[in-house]
Amino acid sequence: MTAEPIKVLHIDDDRDHHELIKAQLGHFSADIVLERVGSRRAAMAALEEAVYDCILTDDRMPEDAGLELQRELRRRGNLIPFVVLSEIDDEDERHIRAGAVPGDEFHILVDFFHFDLLGYWIHRLDDKYRELLRTDRLKTDMCRTTPQKLAELREAAKTLTLREGQILDMIGAGKSNMEIAGELFISYKTVKNHVSNIFAKLGIHTRAEAIHFVMAMRISGE
Repeated sequence: MTAEPIKVLHIDDDRDHHELIKAQLGHFSADIVLERVGSRRAAMAALEEAVYDCILTDDRMPEDAGLELQRELRRRGNLIPFVVLSEIDDEDERHIRAGAVPGDEFHILVDFFHFDLLGYWIHRLDDKYRELLRTDRLKTDMCRTTPQKLAELREAAKTLTLREGQILDMIGAGKSNMEIAGELFISYKTVKNHVSNIFAKLGIHTRAEAIHFVMAMRISGE
């Protein structure tokens, strides 16, 4: 099991259901921390604000919000683990949902109310994901970035203002928007605006991507 707390972004439009899962998971896994958002849009905003280890959703969300978010993140190359709670009995439909993104090894369907299995799979996928970030992801996607891609990253970084560059470095150090605001003596809203500008200029969408970007530039000697 992972020693550090596992921060899970729970997409659920039912607060009572969220509290039930949170309480039941606590009986099996004290190191799992659930934070709830109620929609796909809110989930994307949360991923800009903080780094999460796993996303938890269910197949009852309107318009398949969770699965659509999974597809969107995978298209962007984000492999954050996705755990989907399912109440679907139809085997063909379950098979389709289990393969929402073909070849996705960081995605699993778990039956509702099997909280022991839910805790098990969150831990298992989180361990696998952290190992990927330590090794394959950083080595192949970042450390061995092609000269062309490095040049593009350098050019993008040149468009940042001094303040934006300072905030990007602080994001790379794992600091939250609130921590950055406190250290720079500026408002939280101002930090959010800077972060949005940074993401737009660099062509990234989540805080995890920003951290990888900073690490890549440091590794390349920038």
